[in-house]
Amino acid sequence: MRWILFSAIVVIILSLYLFKGYRNNVCKTFSDYYTNTDHNENCYYNPDAHLKVDEIVKRRGYPVEVHNITTEDGYIITVFRIPFGKKKPSIKEKARQPVFLLHGGVFNSESYINIGNKSLGFLLVDAGYDVWLGTFRGTKYARNHKSLSTTERDFWNFSFHEMGIYDIPAQIDLVSDITKQEIIYIGYSLGATNAFVYGVTYPETARKKIKAFICLAPAAFLYEWKSPTKHILRFWSYIEPIAEYFTNGILYLRLPHKLRSILCLPYPFQMDICQFVDMLLWGFDYEQSDPETLPITLIQNSDAISIKTFSHISQLVINGRKFQQFDYGQNKNKEMYGTKEPPIYNLTEFRVPVYLIRSENDFLVTKENIEKLNSSLPEKVKPYDIYVVRNERFNHGDFVIARDVVPLLYNHILDIITKF
Repeated sequence: MRWILFSAIVVIILSLYLFKGYRNNVCKTFSDYYTNTDHNENCYYNPDAHLKVDEIVKRRGYPVEVHNITTEDGYIITVFRIPFGKKKPSIKEKARQPVFLLHGGVFNSESYINIGNKSLGFLLVDAGYDVWLGTFRGTKYARNHKSLSTTERDFWNFSFHEMGIYDIPAQIDLVSDITKQEIIYIGYSLGATNAFVYGVTYPETARKKIKAFICLAPAAFLYEWKSPTKHILRFWSYIEPIAEYFTNGILYLRLPHKLRSILCLPYPFQMDICQFVDMLLWGFDYEQSDPETLPITLIQNSDAISIKTFSHISQLVINGRKFQQFDYGQNKNKEMYGTKEPPIYNLTEFRVPVYLIRSENDFLVTKENIEKLNSSLPEKVKPYDIYVVRNERFNHGDFVIARDVVPLLYNHILDIITKF
């Protein structure tokens, strides 16, 4: 632990000493970052790192709508819509198929539009879809509440269960009410977890409103967690009350935006250190690091979750082969649920066609974990086999940041989506 703290201090000192304040913040190769980037033709300024979703979308030449909705329990969530491409459709053009995108944990909706033309959000719009960028409580686009402040502990008193039973229904209802069509839901990591919580809690509503769930690295069963961090999770029950006391329930697993800007940029050696920390969790794959987008994604793909959400995930890792609601301990479980054990999410109730996608080098959503999920779902909702990304180094984070994510994954999504 001491060497990690010492290394962090050294990196901060070096970065403050070496940083020359160049305007250009992205380069075409990693070696270009060690030059005077303002006088290097391979480097340029990309403002996306400091822009919000609607600003990035507008800068790229697309129309954007901003919708604020309130969940049943009072959280206010901002949903972004990219209704069509750079050219306004003609009156004769038929209504576009709505696609709802939900990001992973510790990310936010920026992760679907922050790698330029390779971003899944833009690819879908260009392919003729009506794209909706969702989020869940606690991210920068969902930090308002009818009566609570983010400084209050009660604001952060939620796990992914509340995301699935409150945040998803509110957003799906919004898209459904406006488009009057069935929705294709694409969820990544925790965004896919929420899909299953929603689907089994409201099976009939989901069947009527969702055409298909496409789940990228769905984090449901997590007992085969290959990350070294699994050993830390064994002690989380002791750490949790201390962390809760000092933070009011908020957790930054990937460090806040400003701190990452200091630690992770502008030099490749800093990027490598920050990537190393991420890859301890995701799986190691430096080959897919993109020099032109990494300075953007390192900063933007960092948001907060609640400590309770992290605790819920850790329970799935430690407590065995169960996909279940939050475990409060036997006494409080009796009070909350009427049973000593938390209820299982009954996946046999899932009634919407689902397509599962995994990768070989994912430390979190391993082959064993996703096969357990697949076998728990009814046969009638599985029209296709699990798809495996055809790159043996592809890790959990690569689903949204890989250099070759388009040929390796997104082209396949654009193809499979037409089959539903």
